[in-house]
Amino acid sequence: MTAARRSAADRRAQLVEIGLELLPTTPVPELTIDEVARRAGISRSLLFHYFATKADYIDAVTRAAADLLCDHVLGDAGTGAQAGMLDRFVEWVETYRDSYVAFVRGAVGGDPAAATVYTQARERLVDGTLAVVGLPDDPRHRQLVRSWFAFTEDLVIGWTAEPTMSRDDVLALAADVLDRITGR
Repeated sequence: MTAARRSAADRRAQLVEIGLELLPTTPVPELTIDEVARRAGISRSLLFHYFATKADYIDAVTRAAADLLCDHVLGDAGTGAQAGMLDRFVEWVETYRDSYVAFVRGAVGGDPAAATVYTQARERLVDGTLAVVGLPDDPRHRQLVRSWFAFTEDLVIGWTAEPTMSRDDVLALAADVLDRITGR
C-alpha cells in the first residue's frame, strides 16, 4: 500500500491522531507500532523516521491525549462551571477508562515521561478549578484542590469499574468534598 506524500508535520500529526483514535479500546502503553503503521498505510520503519523510538511516539500520543483531556474538562470559559467540569471529567474517564487508568498508573509507577505529562495536565486542571470555583491561586488552595482532584480521580476510576452509586451521586459527592475542603 502506498501512502500519500505528506509533510513531516502532517505525517506526525496523522500518526498521533491514529494513536488517539485507538485510545477508547487500547491503553497508550499497549499501542503497537505495527498497528499504527498499518492504519497509516506506511511501513514500520517509516514511522520511526517521524518518531525515533516507540517511547517518543507514546510520549507524543500521551501529550496529545492530556491536552484533549484538559480542553474537554475545562471547556469554554462560558460553560466552565464546577458542575460542568465535573461532568466532563466523569465523561472522559467513562469513555477512555482503560487508557486513563494506564496513564495514571504509568505516572504513579515511575514512568518519568508519563509522570511529567500527568503533572502538567493535573496542574492545568487545578488552575481551571481554582478559577471556576473562585479561589485564590496560593499554595494552600492549590494543595487543597490537588488533594480533591486525587480523591475525585480515584472515586471516578473506582466507580467506572464498579458503579456502587448513581452517576449523579458521584458528581454530588465530588462537588460536596470540594466545597468542604476549600471552606466554601
